[in-house]
Amino acid sequence: MDTDLLYTDTEWRDRVNELQTILDELRPRLIDAEAQLAERLAAVSAFEYRLRARLDPLYRRLDSLQADIDDLRRQLRRLSVAWLDQDDASPVGESWRFEESAASAGSFRYRAKVEEPTPSLEGKRLVSLKQLYRKLAHRFHPDLAPNEADRTYRTDLMMAINAAYTAGDLEALERLANEPDSISRVPQTLQELAAALEREVERCRHRLHEIARELATLGKHQSARLMEQFEQAQAQGRDLLAELAANLRRRISEKLVERDVLESQLDEVEQGGAEVDASDLADIVYNLGLEQADEDDLFGNGHSWRPRRPRPWESNDGEDEDGVPNDF
Repeated sequence: MDTDLLYTDTEWRDRVNELQTILDELRPRLIDAEAQLAERLAAVSAFEYRLRARLDPLYRRLDSLQADIDDLRRQLRRLSVAWLDQDDASPVGESWRFEESAASAGSFRYRAKVEEPTPSLEGKRLVSLKQLYRKLAHRFHPDLAPNEADRTYRTDLMMAINAAYTAGDLEALERLANEPDSISRVPQTLQELAAALEREVERCRHRLHEIARELATLGKHQSARLMEQFEQAQAQGRDLLAELAANLRRRISEKLVERDVLESQLDEVEQGGAEVDASDLADIVYNLGLEQADEDDLFGNGHSWRPRRPRPWESNDGEDEDGVPNDF
């Protein structure tokens, strides 16, 4: 026989009071943990937005140049240019690029699978957003639901609340605040109330453990690790984002030179049928780099440079192999 059936009203009331005391301690902890997770996810998502906005155009340019270079290499291989059989020693880097955002990569409960990164908020609007989020999380958190019907209802609401918070949409949170707290009936007896409280206590404890795991998962994501590096660099007075952008621009310049060299070489080979080796390529890159530098006046007025065998198939005396003077 179920011993619960033997409880007196006084014992049920004591049990309800005991469970309520436990819940009074668990609920603030749960809401704080949920808010901590939401704030961390929002911060990482905002960081991803900044990263993509600043670096994606540069990476797209680098990818486009690499595609051009690969195509030129294939054309030159078809013409049996031996030095191009070597692999590219400096492929386009993927140090920060990722397939999924941090919010999408983890199995975070009560969150939509895909949440678009957005700019971070500041000032009073950010304070209002955080305050309203905590208020709604306390009202609608699924693990504080008295029964399964309410839990399902609150789960949908909580996902909408988290999506609005991550997007920084204060107006959406304000609309969600008008939703009813519950769609189910209130327990009618002390026994029903005690059973509902027991389920709530169990769900709160389970969710606290789950949040700890989700925070650990988030901390291991590439975006979160890179954000920590940015924060550390910022504390040292460095702008790591600017450094990454400068490095990408340098690599773009290198790829532009390489592409122009290959285009020039392909044109020369197609016209003259000449073949070059690795040392010839070094001469071409050297000269083209100096030509571009001179055009930008990087050496200053009054300085000049001398070509180092502008075309590998030309003789050192300034004449082509067929005796025709070159045009340099």
